[in-house]
This record gives sequence, C-alpha cells and structure tokens, in this order.
Amino acid sequence: MIGTGTLSDRRGLWAFVLGVMAVTVGVLLHLPMFWMGRNNHFILSGMPIGWDMIAGMAAIVGGCGIAAFGLLPRDIGKQLAASQDIVVSPPEDVPLSAAHWGLMAVLVIALIIDIMKPATLGFVLPGMMSEYHVDKATVSAFPFSALVGTVVGSIVWGVIADIYGRKASILLSAVMFVGTSICGAMPSLY
Repeated sequence: MIGTGTLSDRRGLWAFVLGVMAVTVGVLLHLPMFWMGRNNHFILSGMPIGWDMIAGMAAIVGGCGIAAFGLLPRDIGKQLAASQDIVVSPPEDVPLSAAHWGLMAVLVIALIIDIMKPATLGFVLPGMMSEYHVDKATVSAFPFSALVGTVVGSIVWGVIADIYGRKASILLSAVMFVGTSICGAMPSLY
C-alpha cells in the first residue's frame, strides 16, 4: 500500500490513522461544553464536566497512545543504529536558493515565537487569575510548569526522535499538540 515514505516501515498505518481519528473525535467532544459558555463570554470556570468531556479526554489520551504505537518502527534496533550513523555535512559551495531563504525566514519566526513564551505566559496570567478565581501563588505554578515542561520535553523528545525517526516524531508531536490544545477550554485550572 505504501512504498517508500515516512510510514512505510512502521508497525501500522492503520493504528496511526485510528489514533488520529480518536484524537480528532476527542477534541470535537469538547466543543459542546465550550459552546455552552457562549452566554457567559466563553468563561468556562465552574461549569460541570459532562460525560462528553470525560469521553473526549479518554479518546485523546488513548488516541495519542494508539498513534504512537502505529508510528513505532518495525525494527527499533535498526532505527536506533541508523540514528547513530547520521552524518550531516552540507555542501559548502552551493549557493542559497529561495527555498533556503524561505526556510530561514520560517525558522526566525519560530525562534521569535519560542523566546516570547515567558512574555506570553505573563500576559495571560491576569486573565487566568480572574477567570479561575485563584491567587498569584497558584497561577504562578502554570508558567513554571510550562517552562520546566519545555526543558524536559526537549530532552525526552530527542530520545523519542532517535527511536521513531525525525519525521515520525514530528507527526506524533502534531497529533499530541492537537489533543492537548483543547486544554484551553477546561472548566478548572487543575
């Protein structure tokens, strides 16, 4: 079915597709509760957590696990050995093309966004304090855990990229990002 490509040497394309569908359904199951907040300016704090939200959270967690299984290489030892043998040596005499300049522009924008995390987190803290009715000490745990998670995630994701390969780890991170981005529509800070 798949010749040569990112998913051709994986355990199961079916599992990856099933996991992506489960994450998508899990995110969609959160939307009715989000829409219930329309009369309250979409402030969800204090709203009860319904069965659909619980089912959605379970689908997201389960879908991420199924997608991760589907993206595992059939031969992990071979993948790890191949990751140790990668040597990147760019040609020194090749001129930069439009694609190179476009990539550099995207990377500069990504770097700007990445270094703005502390400022962005500081910007949203007053809104979190008022929406969830918590004090500064409680809400300050959020940026601390976010930045610690960024550091730990960078280390862990490097190992995952060695196991899964670079392209498959990017696919998995995209699936997980879609699933966890719905956390912004939770009725409780905890």
